[in-house]
Formats: sequence, C-alpha cells, structure tokens
Amino acid sequence: MRLRAAGCPRISARADGYFFREKTTIEKEDSMKVVVAGAGLGGLVAAEKLGRLGLDVTVYEKAASLDEMRYDWHDDVNPRIFRRLSIDMPEERFKKKSWTFVSPFGEVVREFRQDEEHADYSVERRPLNKLLCDRAAEVAKIVFGAKVTAPVVQEGRVAGIIVNGEEVPADLVVDAMGVDSALRKALPRELGITECRDDEVFVAYRAFYEKDTEAPAPRYTNKAYLKHMGEAGISWAIQDNDPGLVNVLVGRLGKMTDKQLADALADLKKNNPTIGNRVMRGGIVCRIPVRYPATRMVADGYAAVGDSAYMTIPMLGSGIASSMLAGMLLAQTVGENMSRGYKGKELFKASRLWRYQVKVYREFGAEHCAIDVLKRGVLNMNNEMLDWMLGSDLLTNDEIGKLAGGGMMRVGVAEAFRKIGVAGFKKLGKLLKINNMLQKSLMAYRCAKNIPRNYNDNIIKGWESRLAAYYRKPRKEAKQEAAEK
Repeated sequence: MRLRAAGCPRISARADGYFFREKTTIEKEDSMKVVVAGAGLGGLVAAEKLGRLGLDVTVYEKAASLDEMRYDWHDDVNPRIFRRLSIDMPEERFKKKSWTFVSPFGEVVREFRQDEEHADYSVERRPLNKLLCDRAAEVAKIVFGAKVTAPVVQEGRVAGIIVNGEEVPADLVVDAMGVDSALRKALPRELGITECRDDEVFVAYRAFYEKDTEAPAPRYTNKAYLKHMGEAGISWAIQDNDPGLVNVLVGRLGKMTDKQLADALADLKKNNPTIGNRVMRGGIVCRIPVRYPATRMVADGYAAVGDSAYMTIPMLGSGIASSMLAGMLLAQTVGENMSRGYKGKELFKASRLWRYQVKVYREFGAEHCAIDVLKRGVLNMNNEMLDWMLGSDLLTNDEIGKLAGGGMMRVGVAEAFRKIGVAGFKKLGKLLKINNMLQKSLMAYRCAKNIPRNYNDNIIKGWESRLAAYYRKPRKEAKQEAAEK
C-alpha cells in the first residue's frame, strides 16, 4: 500500500499511540487484504482497527448469525478496556463486589469484598459482541456461516485460509478461532507457533439455572469452590447478580467426564439449594486456555489474538479485556509499520509483527505468566495446605483481590517476616513453600517482561526455553504421571 498516494488515507496518531485513518475511502486495488478467522471479541476489534487503517478486511465466522454464537451469558471485564478503545461500555452490566472462596471439601471459607471504586464489571456477551460487530461492519465485511478449516501456506508464509472448501488469499491472516483453532493446529511446525497441552486447558460447563426462591437464602451468595471435591479445577454458584437465576460453573483441568460433572452439580445443588432444576441460559461445555500467553503468536502473514494465543487470566479463565486489547495492539503495530513506509509482504513479515507480541507481553502477558505459576502452585497443593492458606490471615483482602482480578502479587522481605508472624513459626514450613511459589512467580514475570525486542530466532528460542522452565512439572510428579500412563 502506498501511503499518502492518491486515494489513500492520511495516517494519524492518537494520544494512546493507535494509528487510524481520517478517511474511510480507499482504492481497493491499492489495499492489502486481511482476513480474520472468527468473530470473537479480539477478532472484531482487530477487524475494526485494521479496517480504519484502510486495509481491505473480511471477517469469517462459522456461526450462522450473531445471535447463534455460543456465549449466551455474562462475563467479567475490567472497565478500563472500554476507555482505551474509546467505546461506551454496554448497558447490560453490573458490578461484582464479593467472592467467597471455599476449600476443597467445604471445611474452610474465606470471604473477599471489593470496594465499589475498583470492582470489575460483568457484561452480557451477546450485546458486547453486537456492539463490536456493528463497529467492525463500518469498515470491514463480515461473513457468517463461513467454516474456516485450514491455512494456505506458500513458501513458509501464511497466504490465506480455506473457507467452506474454497481458498481465500490474504496478505495477513488474523487467527481468532479460539483455543482449538484449526488454523493454528495446521500450521507447519517450523513456523514455531506455540501449541498448548491438554492440561493447560480448562473444560468448563456453564449454565444459568432457574432460582428456587422458596429455598432458604444462602449465607454466602457468590461461592467459588477451589479444587472442588478434591479435583484439579474450580466450581462456582453465583446468586446475587440476577434475582431469578443462579450462575453455575463446573470446570476441570484437562478433561471432565460425565460422572465428574454430574457429581459436581449434585454437590453444588446440595450446598446451594436455591439452584433450581431448569437451565434457562447456557448449559454448554466449552474449552478455555488457562496458561501463559503463546511465546510465538506471529509468523510471516499470520497473527493470533485472544484464546488462539492463550490470552485469558490463567487463574480465572477470563479473557475479554486482554483479547480486545490484543486486537487493538495488533492494529497499532501494523499502523506503526505502515507509517514507517513498509508495504507489500514486508508489512506483514514476522519480524514486523513481532512488535505486536512484545506489546502484548509488556501490557499484560508478563502478569499472566506470573499468575500461571501461582495457579499451578495452588492446584499442586494438597487439600490440607489449601485449607490452611484460606483459613489463615496469610493473604490479606487486597492480595486476594489482586489474584481474583488477575493481578500478580509481590512480597518483599519485610512483608515475608510479617507473614511469618501471622502464621506462627510452627507453620514456617508451609509458609516457606508459599513464599517459594511467590518468588518463582516474580521470576517468571521478570523473565517474561524481558521478551526480546527484535525478531531473532535463536534469541527468542533462548527466551522461550528460560520461560518454559518455570512451568515444568517437578521431576517427581512427572515421573509419577508417566508411571500411571
């Protein structure tokens, strides 16, 4: 694309660094073609922002219509993302003010209350999708009923996608197909795009049950069950957001059998009698990445956003804000490259797109790396240890709030001594284990933050290896798993 040539838009910069076009008309034959696979939140933001740069953008979504997309529920989101994107938050929202964390077998509970000013919102997914879809449709074409099955790769470069059996060429492919993306899975290994393991995926059942208003009102209304029934995962029953519904989730790491789901639901209903028998919304099983972001999310002609690049908060599986931000950061990177005069295939080379990955890691990716260490540490705790941690004053309300909101924890020397005093020296062994986990989390954060600024394959491989070391299972645990197989 020739910048500032006849028929081309003027590229300008806003205060937040995002480049946009002042005109919406452009000679299509002079434009680079972008395809976005998936009309999720990150994909739609990327489509809109790239479209406003004057690029020829088409979104392909397998659902027959916007109303038929899967997520018929609300999810948590930090309101700051709407300010950064300069869009109004959907009216269908409410603030989340409290959580009650329950130990594996319900013996210990810990209530966390969030102040009004810093509380996250929960927003309805479908109105949010429509809002972003309407904005994207101003500058991009959106095609529903379009099944994307594979990438087109030519001479080591992603050059398009296969849609409904037909080849669609593109200068840039934006992968927004989710954790099980057919595009990402089919890419040649030599491109180095990160794949995740099954035990880094959360299999979750999500349903909104009719509330039994005649049942006794619960003492705690928003209960999250850590390692519910002693298994690796989480369940919850949220009751104070809607007067007629109970928000229920059952999630397990890696896989969840029908029996596990049935047993967990029975236990939730036993301890939360307001959960009725009728499912009013949702009632589906979905797969959510719960790991640190992909260490390679770009290649020549390719970039991944959202769940395709594992951008959820590992402790919670919430990824709305990070996915939307990633869509903006990708377009920002492309806009910056355009302003520097790059065009043609050079504009979408991995070495040019790498700056997008750097932005992701510095904006939120490094914190997600730290949180992933904590998540794995919690899931590896025995039940006694987890009971003790929840029941003690080891974690303050603010610290729990940070974890619940996707923030990382930093514990200094003075704070460590304070915690020893709280825990008592008899619990020093437990405290040291937790402190080691926190220190490991901080080291992972620092390593992630130190992502190579420039695209050099050998240097990136070294960084990937150093970062991956924080997530390897202890030798004893890995040996035990191998023996069981």
